[in-house]
Amino acid sequence: MAFFSSEHTTAEPRHSSFASAFVGLRARAVASWQRHRAERALEGLSYDTLKDIGFPSADMANDDTSAR
Repeated sequence: MAFFSSEHTTAEPRHSSFASAFVGLRARAVASWQRHRAERALEGLSYDTLKDIGFPSADMANDDTSAR
């Protein structure tokens, strides 16, 4: 008599669509929060520091054609 176990099958585990949607939503929320934190950190820096790290100035952001 043979004993077969379903623990080591090659098929991928099945997840509900709700679980996969929740994981995708969580990943988007984490990425959004990280972008928000980075923007807040940049807002706290002085203009000279921003200029030193190569952050574009407001003049360059409004007129991209003249900078090229």
